[in-house]
Amino acid sequence: MMEWSVQGLIPKSHAILLLGQFHSGIVWLEAQLAVCVASGKKFLDEFQVERQPVILIDEESGTNSFIRRFYRLARGLEVDLTRIPLLCYSRCDFILWDTYKRKWLKDLIKQQRGSPLVIMHSLDKVMTHEKPNATGIGTRAGEFWHEVRDAGATVIMVHQTNIKSKTSIEDWDVTHLAAGCTMLVEGCDTAICTFRAPVARTEFVIKPQERRVKLKVRRPFSIVLQEDESRSWAKLAVTEGLPELRSKNVKHISALVSQ
Repeated sequence: MMEWSVQGLIPKSHAILLLGQFHSGIVWLEAQLAVCVASGKKFLDEFQVERQPVILIDEESGTNSFIRRFYRLARGLEVDLTRIPLLCYSRCDFILWDTYKRKWLKDLIKQQRGSPLVIMHSLDKVMTHEKPNATGIGTRAGEFWHEVRDAGATVIMVHQTNIKSKTSIEDWDVTHLAAGCTMLVEGCDTAICTFRAPVARTEFVIKPQERRVKLKVRRPFSIVLQEDESRSWAKLAVTEGLPELRSKNVKHISALVSQ
């Protein structure tokens, strides 16, 4: 029977590739996922989670913006960050090819209770800017996150792309988004794409893509960034419908999760 870190969306003990362009909601998505899994709060107000320790390594954001984002989410989600098993490392110089750093991470995973969620942002940074589509690099990256998974974790590797070509949601494919890096895609168990929706408010579209396991949520769905005017709190939540997808296959996300 399938076990889930996030019901219907993120399988437990799997390697997940989270892909998106800059400003596609990835940073908010990964941060809220970390807080929700560590606290047991519903993810995006819709998805049940299995409460687990979370290890988040962020080599992309500046430390001040990283901290500010988490405190805003904590207020929006009504979570006390000091009381949840969330370990955050910002700009800790984690290098994928560094044997010492890899051992440090695997030892850290073993010290946690249960099966922790490990989120790494971003692939470009931890690979020290080596191109994922270079010969052998995508394969080595895949071997690394399987190594982390086999150490007892659910691992999410975040990869921000600079592809700027426009495409429809239905055609938004993980292979295209990975800039032709077949081995990068082949190295993951599940893939999730994100991009900014073409609407006035801050809205994003999430597109799960099945690879080695069947997901309960298979259709794209929209989420919106909710925040107060003073920007003291924030959170992401699923919108009521899918305005970008006008077809008979569109369903509310609650129905998808319950199937």
